[in-house]
Amino acid sequence: MSYRPSRGLVLCLAPLLAIGGTGAWAWSKTSQSALHEHAAGDFMALASKRREGGEERKEDSPAARKAMREGCAALKAKMLEEYPGLRIEQKPVPDEVNAFLQFYKISCMPQGSRPTMSDSLRALLDANSPWDLEKVKAALAEDPEFVALAEKIAAMHDRSSSHMPEDYVGFIAARTAKEMSDVLVLKARVAAEEGNEVEALRLVSAIRNLGADFREIEERNLLTETVAILVDLNALKSSFQHLLPSLGPDIDLAQWKEAFATTKGYTPADFADVRRGEWSTTSEFFLYPAILRQKPADGEALARFDAASYEKLVNELPGTSWAEFAKKGSLSFLGEMDGFSSKSREIAEAFATGNSEWNKGYMRAVSLMAIQQAALDLLILEQNGEALGMESASKLKPDPVSGKSYRFDPVTRTLSPPEEIAESKVESVKLPW
Repeated sequence: MSYRPSRGLVLCLAPLLAIGGTGAWAWSKTSQSALHEHAAGDFMALASKRREGGEERKEDSPAARKAMREGCAALKAKMLEEYPGLRIEQKPVPDEVNAFLQFYKISCMPQGSRPTMSDSLRALLDANSPWDLEKVKAALAEDPEFVALAEKIAAMHDRSSSHMPEDYVGFIAARTAKEMSDVLVLKARVAAEEGNEVEALRLVSAIRNLGADFREIEERNLLTETVAILVDLNALKSSFQHLLPSLGPDIDLAQWKEAFATTKGYTPADFADVRRGEWSTTSEFFLYPAILRQKPADGEALARFDAASYEKLVNELPGTSWAEFAKKGSLSFLGEMDGFSSKSREIAEAFATGNSEWNKGYMRAVSLMAIQQAALDLLILEQNGEALGMESASKLKPDPVSGKSYRFDPVTRTLSPPEEIAESKVESVKLPW
């Protein structure tokens, strides 16, 4: 049987479709306005808000929102008692050293006053803009506050999603992190062109540390993982495209290998933590408000079904191969809901949107990170005296997703992904010299 979602339900779940359920690849949609403008402790209340004569409805009053938050928290606590595999250990850090909190505070600022890179710096990031070292140095000098803020946050090594402000709903605008990583890439290019390998390495490590601010929190979710992936890839791709070519072959590749190393993320087991955090975020701030507002008769059963599905997934993922991950790494339980009311099925259908597509994107990111690291290993082989040939690819760790070897063309000096993952559109990497 097919169901037509009601207009009220569509209004209630619209933010989820844009941010959470579609897999958070639409991260830029959350970057355009301050999150606190969308959420005052109850994202869904504002999602379905309608005003008459400029007045808030009674159910959108501060008292009603407080009651909604308390109701959602109580339902979540009940589910955690029944499904302890979804519990997340909180590890708070002082506010003043919490890099994740700094990003959140910035995302809550109105767009006009939020720290952002200057237009002159943004223009220099245009792919069609010719590189001009002096122009870049001048643009960096003209935007000292944003550059200093990027350096400050990139140097912080503590991050936590515990004890966040009351209006936090699990999401942070991603634009600031992306712009900060771009600014640090520009600084690293300047350092590389001036032959300062130590400074270039420091900045690459600083960019990777920005990504850690979104990956090494307790309650990770699909959006925070997306930001971490974007920042990681920015660091590695920029290194191969710009930094290493400028520095030349006599650099300390062992140091670069350390900077390229991945200590957390990009495994099915790690993805279980992302999914656990995704449940924690979407249940309390999205699913439960939808249930409490829509009031399906089997609403608590829906909450229990959702928690059971997530717990089953996070328990299975650590022992999952990538081939298995591709088939069952996402939640797809609509076919198992025949006994639920049409209203609960409507809610679940909206929450299931985009899960499989996000998993495909995650697997592509795994291969993208791995091929950059493999290309660096080729350079290390060559620096150690090996004449690179087609057979050199067999000495590299294979692509983690397919388990197959890379392909190396010694004429073009290009490392290509295995043919088995061609549909993933993982780009080849050309060696820098």
